[in-house]
Amino acid sequence: MNTNTQHGIAVTGALGNLGWKLLCHLAQYGEISTLIGLDLPTTTPGKLEHLKTISQKNPRLNYVDLLECDLSNWDDFRWRDAINRVSTVVHLAAQNPYPDATWHDATVSLDMTHHICQAAKDSSTLRRVVFASSNHVMGRYKDKNLLAGELNTELEVGVGTIWHTGHIEIDSTIYATSKFSGERICKVTGKIDDGQTSFVIIRVGWCQPGLNSPSTLSAAGTPTKMSDQHDSELAHTTQWFQNMWLSNRDFLHLFDSAIKTYSANWPDACITVNGMSDNTNMVWNLDSARSYLNYMPKDNVRGGHQI
Repeated sequence: MNTNTQHGIAVTGALGNLGWKLLCHLAQYGEISTLIGLDLPTTTPGKLEHLKTISQKNPRLNYVDLLECDLSNWDDFRWRDAINRVSTVVHLAAQNPYPDATWHDATVSLDMTHHICQAAKDSSTLRRVVFASSNHVMGRYKDKNLLAGELNTELEVGVGTIWHTGHIEIDSTIYATSKFSGERICKVTGKIDDGQTSFVIIRVGWCQPGLNSPSTLSAAGTPTKMSDQHDSELAHTTQWFQNMWLSNRDFLHLFDSAIKTYSANWPDACITVNGMSDNTNMVWNLDSARSYLNYMPKDNVRGGHQI
């Protein structure tokens, strides 16, 4: 498809860190008529009421909902019916969205991605899927001494980051395997679907919960772990994770662009981009995001606007 006319958006993992930030943004500013959040049965009335309240000043949006459902269950028609009411799905859901995921977590997450892609192939309404992959798909490059901008999306994958937080060693290979496998499912589905549905794979950097301040980035690499970020032995690891910072503002702009941008200039129906802010001297290359999605990040972990 060369165009991406938006009528409705569904966001999976809607109550998670990234999902809730994006859902609230789309409720206020989305150029859509329908917005549906999908997540496991943890929805509270207050969440839905908040979405409806902030959407009141959006003249385009006339339907907002949060649906409790299980994306890992193909026979759960609550989410499958929702998919057939929208033109775009932003797939953020994961059984465990952190790099200490187990094989069980990874299996369930991969099942969810497979289900979303199969539903996209079957749907007569869906025209775009945005898949939140992870920087950990390229984690083995952490100790390769790459130059600034050298880590592009054309390089062979290096699945799984291995690092020491100052307290424990973490190996994200299991978590990253499910993300890389999800990328491949998106690419194959885009081919099989003959371009009727376009796919954007975003290797998301580190966008922390809440305020997401650069000052709280450390060698921990995840909000679930602790780190002594002043330990000189951890300086390289700390810099690695700081350089993949994605500010809240740039996160919303990037995913907005992934939702809206026409695919006419893409090389095929599925593209892969890195998702970081414009961080000085980082190895992550943003050329494909800039070229294919018109991504223009405004924030820098070492200065400038930090939101």
